[in-house]
Amino acid sequence: MHRYLDYTSQLEYFEDTIVQYNAERDNNNQILVVEVLGHSCDPDVALPADNTIIINPNFKTKFSLPFRKFHELQHILNGEQHKTYAFSPLAKNDAEISANAYAFKMLADFYFDENTDRYSKLYDFMAYFGIPMSLESTVLKNIQEIY
Repeated sequence: MHRYLDYTSQLEYFEDTIVQYNAERDNNNQILVVEVLGHSCDPDVALPADNTIIINPNFKTKFSLPFRKFHELQHILNGEQHKTYAFSPLAKNDAEISANAYAFKMLADFYFDENTDRYSKLYDFMAYFGIPMSLESTVLKNIQEIY
């Protein structure tokens, strides 16, 4: 059954998720999230070898900041240690598909309460987090798996 989350913002939920993951890790293996002001075309980056997520607040994308952060977090959690991941949610490789699925699931936990019919609110969810319609079937598959 879906567990209801009581957070006032998606970013608060993300920060708490990082705290929970870091509580399970030793001090030398903590996940670090930093903001670096870059150019509008410089994407967010995940560096699994360093457990670091670099967020560029100036990056121009329709994807919401919470989606971007959860997407990059999945690269850290499942990332190959010798790779660097630049934000590319429309790519079709396994790492990007996995990162999208994780972001969809985490954001669905935030967005929906246990009484909401997720299918009927799919488009509201996608619009709220800036997810393009080209990912509709993937979003639906991943938010339905939560039940």
